[in-house]
Amino acid sequence: MAGRKRRVTSRDVALRAGVSQSAVSRAFTRGSSIADETRRKILEAASALNYVPNSIARSLITARSNIVALVVGDMGNPFYSAILDEFSQVLQGLGKHVLVFRVASGSEVDDALLEVLQYQVDGIVVTSAQVSSKMAGLCLERGIPVVMFNRYVEGLQTDNVCCDNFKGGQLVARALLESGGTRFAMIAGEREASTNRDRMEGYLQTLEQAGIARDAVLVEQGHYTYEGGMSATLRLFDNPLTAPDALFCGNDIMALGAIDALCDTLGCRIPDDVMVIGFDDIPEASRSPYRLTTVRQPRDRMIEMTVELLERGENDAASKPTTHFVDAELIWRETLRELI
Repeated sequence: MAGRKRRVTSRDVALRAGVSQSAVSRAFTRGSSIADETRRKILEAASALNYVPNSIARSLITARSNIVALVVGDMGNPFYSAILDEFSQVLQGLGKHVLVFRVASGSEVDDALLEVLQYQVDGIVVTSAQVSSKMAGLCLERGIPVVMFNRYVEGLQTDNVCCDNFKGGQLVARALLESGGTRFAMIAGEREASTNRDRMEGYLQTLEQAGIARDAVLVEQGHYTYEGGMSATLRLFDNPLTAPDALFCGNDIMALGAIDALCDTLGCRIPDDVMVIGFDDIPEASRSPYRLTTVRQPRDRMIEMTVELLERGENDAASKPTTHFVDAELIWRETLRELI
């Protein structure tokens, strides 16, 4: 049996092209300064030798891997599936690689971050999960910037980029009030999540300012899932005397479950009998038979800001952590009555 063929190295390319090894490295590094003619000679030599740069070897020299870890939780929510896809596109467009770590239901995000730290990543983005102060500190001690995406933890020394969920909850309450809602309810998500807390507070506070007492607003937990939205809806409508005519679901997935329960099981007419508003504006929200009124999160801007903060953290480890809130937008569709 023939032995394994020797791997072509940057030294081989340099010798064939008549340049230094450092020139070969610059030729394969995005944004590096190198003459066009020199780059052309190097690429031709690399092609002739079937050379592929060794990113791991390069990272040992530069102390940069160009790898960003994305720590994700709820992949059953299309919002986060879209986020993962869009993050990957943006980061790869910047010459970075994406390493995905999934936090399974019931698992601790700190365990996932311990695994992340076994790799030489340049930055970490945490979505749909919570991080402890101890683990955030461990990452920062190693010079690895951590950005929380669409959530924050008070006192945590990380950068945070969030949709303004409080204002989003306000938008929902105002729309339901203006459309003639009189009996209000909410299907909430995870109790401890900042997204859930801020959306609920914006909603309840605005209703309270309009004369609707907080304890008059029915609240059920839907755990940010389709099945949770269905079950919570059936509980809310168990008593016809207290059934709401204005329902805010803390995300679109729960809203879709609520609509299916209302139409298929309870025989309600939407929006005549009950109005429904979601949050996120996932692709399914605009499709028939839902046509869901919802709050659209500005995903593009949020991702852009997150990447900017990662790059700032890579270049300035002493930078102070910041929290950025980005305004959301109400998307008016067919589950909300016309303004009265």
